[in-house]
Amino acid sequence: MDKRYLFDDLPQPGPGFDISAKPLRRWDAGHAMLYFVFAALLSLLAALALIETAGFYVSIIISEVAAFVAIPLLLLPLFDTGWRTWSRRADGGAAFWLWCLAAVVSFAVVQSNLPVLLDRVWPIPQEQFDFYREHLAAASPGEFALLLIVAALIPGVCEEIAFRGLIHTGLRRSFGTNHAIIWGGAMFAVLHLNPWNFIGLWSFGALLGYLRERTGSIYPSIAAHMANNSFALVIFSLQRPEDWDTPPEFLPWYAIVPAGVLLVYSVWRLHNLTSRSAARASE
Repeated sequence: MDKRYLFDDLPQPGPGFDISAKPLRRWDAGHAMLYFVFAALLSLLAALALIETAGFYVSIIISEVAAFVAIPLLLLPLFDTGWRTWSRRADGGAAFWLWCLAAVVSFAVVQSNLPVLLDRVWPIPQEQFDFYREHLAAASPGEFALLLIVAALIPGVCEEIAFRGLIHTGLRRSFGTNHAIIWGGAMFAVLHLNPWNFIGLWSFGALLGYLRERTGSIYPSIAAHMANNSFALVIFSLQRPEDWDTPPEFLPWYAIVPAGVLLVYSVWRLHNLTSRSAARASE
C-alpha cells in the first residue's frame, strides 16, 4: 500500500481531467537530490561567471531565477511535484504572521553567537567581511531598497520554491516529514557555502521546513526567509566602518536569553495556530 503524508498532491476530477492520460512520474528524494546538486552548481557558476561583467545585482538575480525558478518550471510537465498543494495560500490570520516574524527575529539573535564562537577557533577571513561591506552594506536608502529586492525578496521566493517546494516534497515522500525538515535544512546550509554559519543556516532551513510542513504552503517560509534576510541587511547597513576591521563580538547573555525564550514561545504559538490546518489535511 502506498504510504501517504500530509498535503500530498492528489489528482482531482474536474475540467480538463482525463483518466486515460498518462500519469506524471512521481517526484521523490532521488530526483530532489539530483536537482539540488545541479541547481546549486548552476547557481554558483552563473554567479561567478556574471559578477565581473554584469555586476553583483544582476548576477544574483540571474543565478537565482535560473537555478531555482526556471528549472522547477521545466520539471512541472514531467513530474508530479505536488506544486498544486505547496503553492496554495496558507491559512492564518494576523496572529500567525506576527508570531512568524517574532520567531525569525528571535532566531537570528539566538544563533548570532555561533559564527562568533567558531571565529575564535577558526578565524573568518577578512575577505568575507570585505565582501559583506562592499555588497551587502547599504550606504543610502536607495541602495538599501535595491538590496532588499536583490538579497531578500528574490532569494526568499526563488530558494523557497526550490527547497520547501521541490526538495522538501521529494525528501518527504521517500523518508517522511522529520527527515525532510532536517536534511532539507542541511542542503539549504550547504548551498550558502558559509562554514562559519553552517549550523545557523541548517537550523534556519529546518525552521522554514517546519513552517512549510505545518501550513502545507511555501508562503510562510517565503515570508520568513525574506524577513530574515532583511534583518541581516539592516544589521550590515548599521555597521560603522571600523566595525568591519575588528573581530565580531558575542552578544551578551541578557540579549540571548530573552530572545531564546521568545523563540521557544513563538514556535509553540505557531504550532498551536497551525494545528487545525494539519488536522484538516489528515482527514
